Amino acid sequence: MTVDQRNKVLFILGLVVLSVAILFPSFFKSQTPEWWPFSPIRLGLDLKGGSYLVLSVQTEEAVKSQLGAIAGSIRSELKKEKVGIIRAKQRGDRDVEITLLGERGLEKLDAYIRENYKSLTKTSVEKGAARVKVIYSMSDVDAAEIEKNAVVQAIETIRNRVDQYGVAEPTIQRSGEKRVMVQLPDITNIETVKETIGSVAKLEFRLVADVNKQADETLSLKTKDGGRLKVEEDILMTGDAIERATVDINPQTNEIEVNLKLNPFGKQTFARITRENTNRQLAIILDGVVQSFPNIREPILGGAAQISGGFTRDEAHKLAVVLRSGALPAPLVFEEERTVGATLGADSIRKGVKSMMIGSIMVVLFIMLYYKKSGVLAVGCLTLNVLFILGLLSLLGATLTLPGIAGLILTVGMAVDANVIIFERIREELRVGATANASISGGFAKAHWTILDANITTLLTGVILYAWGTGPIKGFAVTLCLGIVTSIFCALFVAKVGFSIFRMKNADGGLSI
Repeated sequence: MTVDQRNKVLFILGLVVLSVAILFPSFFKSQTPEWWPFSPIRLGLDLKGGSYLVLSVQTEEAVKSQLGAIAGSIRSELKKEKVGIIRAKQRGDRDVEITLLGERGLEKLDAYIRENYKSLTKTSVEKGAARVKVIYSMSDVDAAEIEKNAVVQAIETIRNRVDQYGVAEPTIQRSGEKRVMVQLPDITNIETVKETIGSVAKLEFRLVADVNKQADETLSLKTKDGGRLKVEEDILMTGDAIERATVDINPQTNEIEVNLKLNPFGKQTFARITRENTNRQLAIILDGVVQSFPNIREPILGGAAQISGGFTRDEAHKLAVVLRSGALPAPLVFEEERTVGATLGADSIRKGVKSMMIGSIMVVLFIMLYYKKSGVLAVGCLTLNVLFILGLLSLLGATLTLPGIAGLILTVGMAVDANVIIFERIREELRVGATANASISGGFAKAHWTILDANITTLLTGVILYAWGTGPIKGFAVTLCLGIVTSIFCALFVAKVGFSIFRMKNADGGLSI
């Protein structure tokens, strides 16, 4: 064996050892040490079972929500500056409408907008006898940026909720411009999943309206028990102030409640709210529904609050999860949902493995009988090919699906096809009287471009399927593309090294092919 041959063999053996190390957790998960750097192959929902959801982010609502928050900030700031303001509200898709008592506050309003909200431009001023209505509009560019960020933030919020829900190896990724695809292995209670993921969880603290308040300064909201309650327009605190949410039982009432621990900013804000509004009721509002409206008996300085209201333990747990993970920037619409049972997944794996084994055995028997010793080398290349594909799937964190198994089986067939092309070219060289070494070199040289041409065109198809396909199509494309790369490597490199090292000759000295 020459130095060049030895180096090539060591390189192949190194790849084999690496592939075995990568795949070790997949076959011996219970025996894998904690420090092992590789993880088991991830199985798709069609193999493992679980829930599959496609959600659409209503990004236009994120823009409206942002404008509503801006309106609230303007209203609070102008009241601090003793400016007579009747209302400030979000209007339409892009506008904020501010109504003032007279023109005296216009300069302060314009200055505040210029300093804090450069995305807004004054588009209309209507002056009346006692009121001035000013319209500020958000540009399309700024609105598009908010919509773009809403999808990114929605993905992060969903991921936080799923992580707190305790789902192992979830898949959460963007699918198109405004859609999010969620796969949750082993979770089949899809309604609970939808309630946890889909809740916007917009938490607000507002004072219950004083009877002397004018109608245009209050809002009428629905309560949890189906009634109505008037609250003030000003939002005193939001869910951003929450640091932790836990489920506990109130020892005095024996009711299940959600206890909130506020972050330093929230603690300071809540202390000010309760100090300035003693003996008033504070409404705790979640997604526009009043959960409770306790009376403030004294200032609360410890940075804690409670949400009660006849929760079951499951309801309280789901509420705590969504509050800990933060509010969604916009509502979600469930466009597609399906559940795959674990039994179906196990059956899919069993049938997939069975079909692959039967097909592989038939191919192995044929190629060994037809090509003799060279067939044994081809079987070895085929085995390494499958090993390398599985190793790459695990290393890249790809998910193996049922269509992926189909892609693996197809790859095996294509790999055999490459070996057949090489062997037939070698036979053609032998027929014209070439020596064994010359026949091997000539056969590989002639088969080289044929194999590359056939596989590269298929590879391009696989790339297109992955780029524009969804779900199962992507799983098929990933396995197919990886299989093509490993098939070319095994056919043109590993097989050639094997021919150059092993003496595959007949009894008469001719090449056994």
